Amino acid sequence: MRQLFLLSTFMLLGGVTAQAQINMAGIVTDDKDQPLSGATILIRGTNIGTTTQNNGQFELETNVELPLTISVSFIGYQRKDVLVRGNNFRSLTVKLSEEVVTVITGELVLAPSRVPEDIQKAAVTVEKLGAKQFQQSPAATPFDALQNVKGVDFLTQSLAFKTVNLRGFGSNNNSRFLQLTDGMDNRSPGLGFGFGNVAGISDLDIDNIELIPGASSALYGPDAMQGLMFTSSKNPFTYQGLSVQLKVGANNFGKDDFGPKGYGDVAIRYAKEVSPRFAFKVNFQRFSGTDFIADDYSDRQTRSRANFLATDPNRVGIATGIGYLQNSNANTNFQYDGLNIYGDEITANGSAYTFPKDYANVLLQNKLVTRTGYTELELLGNNGKVFNNRANVSLHYKLPGNIEASVGWYYGNGNFIRTANFREYFPDYQRHQIKAELRGENFFLRAYTTQQKAEAWNIGQMATAINNSWKSLGQWAAEFGQVYIDNKFIVGDSRATADRGRYLPGSDRFNAVRDAFAKTYNTDSVPGYRGAKGLGFRDNSALWHYEGMYNLSKFLEVAEVIVGGSIRHYALNTGGTVVALKPDGSEYTIDEYGAYIQASKEVKLSMVTVKPTVAVRYDKNQYLDGGFSPRASAVVSIGPHNFRGSWQSAFRNPSPNQLFSVPGTGKAGEVGGLQSVAESAGLVSNPAYLDSDVNDYLNGRITEDQLRGRAYSPTTFKTEKIKTWEVGYKTLLKDKLYIDATYFQSKYSDFIVAQSFYQPTTGQISDLTTNAYRVLQINYNNTNEVFVNGWAVGAEYGLGKGFSLSGNYAHQVGTVTLRDAQGNVINDNAGAPIIKRKMSNPEVVQKGRNYFNSPENRYNISLNNPQLIDRLGATVSFRWTERMWFEQGITAGDVWLPAWTSLDAQVSYKVPVWKSIVKLGGTNILNKYYSQGYGLARIGGLYYLSITFDELMR
Repeated sequence: MRQLFLLSTFMLLGGVTAQAQINMAGIVTDDKDQPLSGATILIRGTNIGTTTQNNGQFELETNVELPLTISVSFIGYQRKDVLVRGNNFRSLTVKLSEEVVTVITGELVLAPSRVPEDIQKAAVTVEKLGAKQFQQSPAATPFDALQNVKGVDFLTQSLAFKTVNLRGFGSNNNSRFLQLTDGMDNRSPGLGFGFGNVAGISDLDIDNIELIPGASSALYGPDAMQGLMFTSSKNPFTYQGLSVQLKVGANNFGKDDFGPKGYGDVAIRYAKEVSPRFAFKVNFQRFSGTDFIADDYSDRQTRSRANFLATDPNRVGIATGIGYLQNSNANTNFQYDGLNIYGDEITANGSAYTFPKDYANVLLQNKLVTRTGYTELELLGNNGKVFNNRANVSLHYKLPGNIEASVGWYYGNGNFIRTANFREYFPDYQRHQIKAELRGENFFLRAYTTQQKAEAWNIGQMATAINNSWKSLGQWAAEFGQVYIDNKFIVGDSRATADRGRYLPGSDRFNAVRDAFAKTYNTDSVPGYRGAKGLGFRDNSALWHYEGMYNLSKFLEVAEVIVGGSIRHYALNTGGTVVALKPDGSEYTIDEYGAYIQASKEVKLSMVTVKPTVAVRYDKNQYLDGGFSPRASAVVSIGPHNFRGSWQSAFRNPSPNQLFSVPGTGKAGEVGGLQSVAESAGLVSNPAYLDSDVNDYLNGRITEDQLRGRAYSPTTFKTEKIKTWEVGYKTLLKDKLYIDATYFQSKYSDFIVAQSFYQPTTGQISDLTTNAYRVLQINYNNTNEVFVNGWAVGAEYGLGKGFSLSGNYAHQVGTVTLRDAQGNVINDNAGAPIIKRKMSNPEVVQKGRNYFNSPENRYNISLNNPQLIDRLGATVSFRWTERMWFEQGITAGDVWLPAWTSLDAQVSYKVPVWKSIVKLGGTNILNKYYSQGYGLARIGGLYYLSITFDELMR
């Protein structure tokens, strides 16, 4: 592969011929003839550009043939395209008018079709955020500004780790959404999900972010099912000089026993054009503070509870809603299981005890009692401290023929908590990405590698390990039971007596036990702890990726045609702690390849412009069947009115975890979907049964023979697929009213879901009646028909005197037709078939999880004025998200997550003499705590003050 890449490079370079250089020069001013310093000048269709000096003047050397078009833009002003000819290229004068709306309306975008095109005329829905949006957003970072984009659902797992979700199936670890950073996949090679802002680009170096909701596999391959985020950094030829940002802030207000807590953030960027051909840049950013804390200690709602769903006795036990009554008082509740308290889980091995049916006291017979757990802060022992480092060094060289060669090193490091089936703590994540790229007007070649060190431990299992290393569950329960009988049946006194001598958080013994289990992998025994397995796991996996694209338009007059392809190699390195090892003890590797072709043609018919586009891609993973993902789209432009429509298909390869995971020896675990993995987990010799089927059996709705007939049977694992059609409309009327609306319908097939199955301990069905089983999350392609329909609209209106009012509303509904393994429609408990019912419907929930985890409705409203008074600007935004049905992990729970609101605001002041902006802002400034996912940290107010110096020493 490497030789092929190098050969292609030399072939392209060998065909390059020198062209005559021209040196453009000019000045950029506002309507009042005042020079604009820092305005950006780009040659349309290329990455060649520069910015203006303090006096508004610029020079730009290029060998692009005249005539050409330059695009001139500046924050707060309307972008202008200027035609450059042989008679004006040395004396260009560009006047920019103040912009009424803040949305990007005339910019070029790259992500929708891989070639530059006007955002107004993109045939698919696309959002773009640039310097203007970042500056005027109340969000503390450019990444956080995405939460104001229509249809975006954030899941905040940690202050430095946030996940973008679009169009349903919200996930803490969204493997259906593709994040590209300068063209590089942002995901963890082994864990299989994007790390978002943990290891992205330094805030000062982000040029723009393009976001495409919906299927994008036709050009970008696997995993771009629900959307694509393309983050581009600043080119050192265009953005030069020294930039510095200093930020201080605070969060965790209103917590008498904890907050408030401060944080600091410093970023430095330096870029220099050493010569007309060579430039470089260096970036570094350091953030440190205190995380938002997962401190919801209410009694957990989970389907593992007895009588969890309320039923209607008049309709044969059909579910009507949540029936479990929470009791958050551990002194009165035998089964108290605090949501963010660990080691007290009712289903986790070693955390709960069921007294025998022949126990001496009848009041305790068959009674389940949970141990006393530890909070997240107690287990971490770091008082919630969080840090994040990002760095980048890039070298750029211009070759003849408008070809730019670059090589870059990207580094990310930090600690964070992620939520998968359990909460997991990564104390020192590190990632290196190294990229080499050649980019010309009609092609690019790119090669990069991702190398990471990701070691972590399970927070919930750690609490159980600490408890059991002090006193066995059986001994603890015996002491609890004795006191309960002798002390007038008081739960609180019984717990307190059984807990005497328990390891106290922060004590030397507590820390010694925690560190011993954290530093020992889950494949090894912890020395001195009677053969107990460690809790540490690692994903030190690597990825190598090679890709290229060529635009054949110069050779074909009939249409614009691009072709491209990619080769990818994963080298897993988990030591069996995350995914299985091969039978010979070696690590798995994964090879993938794909190729695509796209053709488009713009046709002008009088006052109407039509641009149809068709594309198709083929991809193959070595463990799965290959497949095609076609796309057809068109945009029709009539004056300022742009109508778009598309039909798209996409697919997702299972992540390495979903392919190869094997459960440990505990009472819970995850199983990959490959048949060989299922066999190694004993699922052939000792079958497992879907939790809803087990519930039907225990309640007498099906017989033992019927249950056996529904046992999990490993079959061929397939890629997950989606087909989507959507229509949209975009316009900017009289530079004052902007509208962007879209409607879509999607259908999934071979949907991959990790569903809860019960595996009897001895293989006997009777084990299920005595809680003698383990709970497995088995990844498989279910036969359900899954549908997601929705619409979204965004609008902005210029109110005059610099004010603009903007807002967006998004609506999405997930429905499902449930089918059994034989493809038959499943009936609810009243006998009615479940066809296209909402996945939050209790009658559907009763039959198993679907993990839609997305609000049906949400909206944002913003009022903005970048020049409120002279150099003072301000923005105020309000965000609302409707309540949603949320299903999380093995034990985390099933719950209606409450609706939430957030009021955000910022004021900024420009100091031109220092090329600086001072910004005071905050999100959730009313400090109304909310959670974006069940069991996640509760988010309160975040307040900050920043000063940014831009392009000093230019």
